[in-house]
Amino acid sequence: ACFIKAKGDMGMYDYHIILDFEMNPVDKKNNEVYKLLRNEIIEMGAVKVSSEGKIVDKFSCMIKPEYNRKVVNYITRLTGIKTIDLTDGKSFSEAVDDLKRWIGDGKIRVYSWSDSDLIQLKAECMYKEIEFPQIMNDWQDFQITYPEIMGIKGEKALMSLEKAAEWYGVSVDKKKVHRALYDAQITTELVIPVLTGEYEKQRLLIKKYSVKNKNEEIRLSSSLSELCSNIFNENITDQGYSTRLEKYA
Repeated sequence: ACFIKAKGDMGMYDYHIILDFEMNPVDKKNNEVYKLLRNEIIEMGAVKVSSEGKIVDKFSCMIKPEYNRKVVNYITRLTGIKTIDLTDGKSFSEAVDDLKRWIGDGKIRVYSWSDSDLIQLKAECMYKEIEFPQIMNDWQDFQITYPEIMGIKGEKALMSLEKAAEWYGVSVDKKKVHRALYDAQITTELVIPVLTGEYEKQRLLIKKYSVKNKNEEIRLSSSLSELCSNIFNENITDQGYSTRLEKYA
């Protein structure tokens, strides 16, 4: 994967856009639609980060689905989004236009946790005959990139966003997860240290503590702060990673 490896490379992009979508399934009664489009985006959330690694803006939009009159129960349980919340939602076309205007001009890179958001946006644009925003062509699956950057291998190399945040020491409010803007903010907390080069401190800690003894290997705990204890906390406290999210929540 191609990713920014040093602070000096940040100037390659005017902005970094970290986004997340929440989706609702197409009603199977719409049989012909369901064959080609399984889900519709019902919420968009995004964070804009400058070339200096600073959060400069946020974007949030509710979208009224076309092919299901209600938000299904399991999506409501997962996200908290109810059918009534989408009553005044924008059309998908309007939402895409708003997102493009919000992104603006310049060279940008888009980040999301997994490639499902990119796949969905392309599929929905194609089915609904809306041009895919060309400014969003440079898209990075950070769920794949992040473990590569941090040198994480084995079963932990593919983890959920919530697990990655906990592992890195980012405070997560479990009552807010699976909402588009909040998940985009959590992902941003993982992206920014990579953009600024601060991730190197944590990567060195991983390398230091993931060592083999004669008979056993010290495994990474589910939380890096637990593994590295005071050493890790000393490294991140002055950067304010745990408080930056609260500022923009």
